Amino acid sequence: MSYSAAVLVILLIAIGAAAATIAVRHLLDLDIRRQQHEVGNPVYLQIGVVFAVLLAFVFSEVWGEYNVAAQAINGECGALHGTAILAHNLPDQQGQGVERAILNYTRTVIITEWAALEHRDASPEAVSAFEAVVSAAAHINITRPSDASIQSQMLALLAQAHAFRETRAFQASRGLPIVIWLVLALYALLLVVFVLLAGVESMVGHLLFTISFAVSVALVLVLVRMLDYPFEGALALDNGDFVRTLEHVTALTGGA
Repeated sequence: MSYSAAVLVILLIAIGAAAATIAVRHLLDLDIRRQQHEVGNPVYLQIGVVFAVLLAFVFSEVWGEYNVAAQAINGECGALHGTAILAHNLPDQQGQGVERAILNYTRTVIITEWAALEHRDASPEAVSAFEAVVSAAAHINITRPSDASIQSQMLALLAQAHAFRETRAFQASRGLPIVIWLVLALYALLLVVFVLLAGVESMVGHLLFTISFAVSVALVLVLVRMLDYPFEGALALDNGDFVRTLEHVTALTGGA
């Protein structure tokens, strides 16, 4: 969800809350609303507690998943950079093929896969490019026994990079189940209805009360939606780590 879409949603909810408040005040007089408020206030408080607990749990879960995706990007890039450094230190440019494969993979992620992640999918080209990195590392022509340990470390780092890559791809396609959104929307609507029935005498006060409550709830729900898929919308994670990894590996290879 973009910032403009978020603002539009908030404005529509504010307008809807104002219209509903005016309609309720025309349909129900003050005495009836006060009676409803007296009876419904304990229920409102109980529903409010349940909604607050559920919303806190959902927000914590979404924020945690968002950070997991960010850490996966950082971990993958760190493992790729470490592999390139080890490959660069092999004698007789034996690791040059690995470095070039890493360069190709990072370029593919930046150019092709990041756009695919916005659509909650991975790039087949990036998958093939990563397999080429592993293949290059596994088929290095080792001439010294001491280089075998370096190759083993490279393959271990690539295994870590693959695990981080799978986590990144998983987080790109994983969002809150629709049933959770339905439950949150139902609770939010119930609470707004209770606020609409509040026995507030002043029209301005009633409007401010209802609009501020509806907008406050909507702001949190919109924020949850913006964090739900970490690679799309206004709060999407960027490819800056991969860009920096590309720069570091390019510097190692002398601009190859």
